[in-house]
Amino acid sequence: MSQYPKWAIEEVVIAPYCEQWPLVAHEVITEISNVFDSDALAIEHIGSTSIPGLAAKPIIDIMVMMKDFDTIDQNALRLTQAHSSWNLVPAELDERPWRRFMVKVVGDHRFAHLHLLPEGQPRWDEHLKFREALCDDPELIAQYADLKRKLAEVHQSDREAYTDGKAQFIQSVLEMVI
Repeated sequence: MSQYPKWAIEEVVIAPYCEQWPLVAHEVITEISNVFDSDALAIEHIGSTSIPGLAAKPIIDIMVMMKDFDTIDQNALRLTQAHSSWNLVPAELDERPWRRFMVKVVGDHRFAHLHLLPEGQPRWDEHLKFREALCDDPELIAQYADLKRKLAEVHQSDREAYTDGKAQFIQSVLEMVI
């Protein structure tokens, strides 16, 4: 038996774009806004589900900016206390020291990801610039969708390898817009 919950090791699956994703993102944003209140300096729907027409893992990605890691950690705890469906991924497992990462689990599956970033973190702008670049370019959407499908086939059981496989494409898009 695995030491991790089922949702932590589930396979990578790419779904066709769903017009409901922005509506679901709005619901998730409302849920977390009610807990974070004014500590959330900004909230954005990011990731592939935020790009119309793009095939994606059917998991809503939300990014929240807060003052600092102390504020982030306090609010992450409040969110897990208010909604048992939210799980904080320990920083040592996430291995991305620039953020805190949470996963909303519904029916043993990932439903949403929450990226909590301190104010001034450069990744904030990078996520937004990448999203906007794809929204503005149907050819980039097609290229990214193709890459994601291929990576999901090769790395179906390895989420980190799937994510790492997208890095070069993402960096090339960012270099075009920065």
